[in-house]
Amino acid sequence: MNLSKMSACHIWICVPTLAVLLILYSLTDVFKPNVDSVIASTISDTNKLGARAVPTLQLLIVFTRHGSRGPRFNYPSSPYHPLDTNYWPNGWLEITARGHVQMYKLGMKFRSLYNGFLDRIYRLEDLQANSTLLTRTMMSASQFLAGLFPSRDYQLWNKYLPWQPVPIYPTYKDHQEIAYAMFAMKCPRFYEAWNKSVAESFLSNRQNITNLLKYAKPFTKIDFDESFNDTQSAWMTIFTMWESIFPIIEEGLPLPSWMDEVYQRNLTFLADRTMRAASVGSDTQIRLIEGVYFKEITKLMRSKIEGTLRPDRKMFYFCGHDFTLLGLQGVLGLTHDPTGRLNARTGSALIFELHKDLQTEMFYVQVLYIDGASPDLEPLDINIPGCDSPCDFHLLMNITEKYHNITNWKRECQIIDI
Repeated sequence: MNLSKMSACHIWICVPTLAVLLILYSLTDVFKPNVDSVIASTISDTNKLGARAVPTLQLLIVFTRHGSRGPRFNYPSSPYHPLDTNYWPNGWLEITARGHVQMYKLGMKFRSLYNGFLDRIYRLEDLQANSTLLTRTMMSASQFLAGLFPSRDYQLWNKYLPWQPVPIYPTYKDHQEIAYAMFAMKCPRFYEAWNKSVAESFLSNRQNITNLLKYAKPFTKIDFDESFNDTQSAWMTIFTMWESIFPIIEEGLPLPSWMDEVYQRNLTFLADRTMRAASVGSDTQIRLIEGVYFKEITKLMRSKIEGTLRPDRKMFYFCGHDFTLLGLQGVLGLTHDPTGRLNARTGSALIFELHKDLQTEMFYVQVLYIDGASPDLEPLDINIPGCDSPCDFHLLMNITEKYHNITNWKRECQIIDI
């Protein structure tokens, strides 16, 4: 389905009025800020040319993970139970106040980077925003767009609320949910590859995982099967521990002292390996988890190059999840990231810039990554294996074709015995 032709009845418009007001207070050190000065500082960057707004830039495609959220699971002895509204007032898995601010600041960062390429005024024909149909992603997208397009001029409809409503469309091309053990069986071919990849990952890290869980068991009360005969149960054990802890870390809450030892035992490394094994452990997994989404990227870029993109937009924005970013990294050949900079923290962004050489008229792609945990949110240049940085458009299409040449995703999901 062509995103630009979606029915208007599918439009989702998130209206984070109260959230944005809270952000204005949270971004200042005083209890009662001068609202006019906050608004002025919010839109000041729209008067400067962004560092990435170069003459060669033709199209911008951005994927982000949602902002900081409440926990998915909870280890039995946790002092931060997900139902405790003192810590998680919005509930399990829902975006937190920090997550609102995080996405708003990310939007402001993109304004500072691409101002001049993006008009100061939001225009429907310039940008299309999309999100998976979950509360935390739709609200994150709303905050990102509020930071990207602070209202000004005729769009400043309320001087105390510099917020311009931007429509958000649902996307059904992101299949990130099948990377979870409980949903992998939705796609039998993926589940077969998932089991093999996760089993191999646990086999290669078995001793480290066993030692970690044995140490943590008295503190977490998480039970586990030391034999690891059941791949799905083993995956759920390490995933549950990580999901119980990382939201606490991201929220900056005090950690129990025993967790220091957990980190010395490489919980972050093991969780990252586990997540990658579940999402991008094989070509089959990469193809089925985000191949359709990447096909959309290639379609938009080709249309821009051929002059057939209607409307002729400047930017497409997609708000998704950790497995969204990891899956797209897999398509780019970044399955095994040795830097530790691409671990898809909340508020992270994967950026595709389509450029045109003004002398040769050849098109090329620059891929950038913003780590949501970095203090300055500065984008990192990403080198695509097998392609120079920036990467020739046609070469990029060739080296990624095996992942995105999908004609029927549901049919491919079925295991066919030959």
